[in-house]
Amino acid sequence: MPIEDTVQYGFTLHEDAWLRDGPAYKSGQIIAYRVAGMPNGMTARLANLGAPNRNDWRIMWIRPDKTQTDWTGHYETVEAALAALQQDCQRKA
Repeated sequence: MPIEDTVQYGFTLHEDAWLRDGPAYKSGQIIAYRVAGMPNGMTARLANLGAPNRNDWRIMWIRPDKTQTDWTGHYETVEAALAALQQDCQRKA
């Protein structure tokens, strides 16, 4: 199942940044997702800050007032970053 179709704990991932492979839009590797369905009006971004040469997925929280946290974590996969985000939300609930 593609990661963009994953729904866990009400979270949904929406592709929102890509590397380009030639002139076509959205033609390369996905390097960031917006996470929807989070509690208390929060959203988050998961981004591979090491792309294209290495995997370094990180998390940024976006508060309801649109202020953002710094990037946190160092995860090998987007799935690992999503799992860490979900665990953090469960701890804060």
